[in-house]
Amino acid sequence: MRRVQALNEHDAYATIVAVPVKLIHVTTRRRRLLLLLPALLFIASAYFVTRWSLGNTLALHAPNRAAAQLAERLSPSDPQSHFTLAVLSEKSLTPEALVVAVREYERAASLSPHDFRLWQALGGARERAGDVNGGEQALRHAVELAPDYAHPRWLLGNLLLRKGHVQEAFSELRRAFQAMPALRPQVFTLAWNVYDGEISSLIAAIGDTPASRTQLIEFLLGQKRVDEALALWTDLGEKEKREQAKTGEALRQILFELKRFRDAGRVSQEISPESTLAAVSGEIANGGFEQDIRLSNQDYFGWQVAPGQQPIISIDTSRKQGGERSLLLNFNSSTGAELRSVSQLVLVEPATQYRLDFYARTEDLRSVSTLMVEVIAAGEGGGQLAVSAPLPLDTRGWQQFTVEFTAPQQAEAVMLRLARAPCTDSVCPILGKIWYDDFTLRRLG
Repeated sequence: MRRVQALNEHDAYATIVAVPVKLIHVTTRRRRLLLLLPALLFIASAYFVTRWSLGNTLALHAPNRAAAQLAERLSPSDPQSHFTLAVLSEKSLTPEALVVAVREYERAASLSPHDFRLWQALGGARERAGDVNGGEQALRHAVELAPDYAHPRWLLGNLLLRKGHVQEAFSELRRAFQAMPALRPQVFTLAWNVYDGEISSLIAAIGDTPASRTQLIEFLLGQKRVDEALALWTDLGEKEKREQAKTGEALRQILFELKRFRDAGRVSQEISPESTLAAVSGEIANGGFEQDIRLSNQDYFGWQVAPGQQPIISIDTSRKQGGERSLLLNFNSSTGAELRSVSQLVLVEPATQYRLDFYARTEDLRSVSTLMVEVIAAGEGGGQLAVSAPLPLDTRGWQQFTVEFTAPQQAEAVMLRLARAPCTDSVCPILGKIWYDDFTLRRLG
């Protein structure tokens, strides 16, 4: 076995060393040059690639014009080096440097003709150098290269506006803020200044669509032009108002703060016409407490409950005058120093007489000062209009209470509020339970 193996290895070795080797004999100078040419080409290519790379890197990070000029010499065919030199030249703020900037922007755009950013930079530089028409031409080309981008249209629109081509300018500006909504306030401000706040011209400038009108409402609210904002809101369709509920809520908030309660109530109805808490003149919302009530500042109309610990307020389904539920106030504090307010804003007609009816009952109520229902003017000045009799300590079931009042002149709303009768002592405890149900309001006369 060993002998056979040795013979095989010898044969393999003989096979390997028997491979013939071909030698190339270079006998003439021309042939030697042909061999050197690829090496020279490789060296030249490496030189130019390295030089271009160094120039491009330097152009990206050039701290000053001298560095940018060096980058341009290293890579004269690189648009980045010309662009950097143009940007840094503009910063020197001299007429000569601005001429250089325009020339370098033009060179960069010619080397990369499909890059819209170079054309929009060229457009701005030409206008600053006094060549407004040349700037417009460059910006129009930038828009052609990037029709769906906002910035070229924004720059072109502003240039056209400065030239006095107002209608065409706002056509471009509309397209700009449609592509980039963050530009919308700036476009609206431009239109506001150009048209001196004239609403019909503003609408024509920004586009007469439901979306544009809604955006204009928000802008007008920011300008404290509430009447114009309300008029635009009124012109929207029912479906559009529900779809733009967020804008309606902002409008309602401002109307409420201005104590324009009737307008605020109308906007509430338009936002949520199916809501039982939407304000209706002369009606108490959720008077039987069949719907849930929430903490204050969560509803503009409907019952509101102030935060606090006393009394504990809940909806009770075991005792009710009508319907399925009532409001329960459970007092378990010995001091009675705190009273959580329960109130509702109700729209009324001015100089009109009303009658308020409600039902209440008590259980184990102990206090020298029980609860009553106040009617307060909700407009400027406020003031109590009427107050119910204080609750007796033991009602022995549900009892009806009645309050009559006359809404003041120019009044839009009144506030119904649970309150305590005045206490003569500094410590005025109250214990026990009180239920309320079936609040109704009726117009008299």
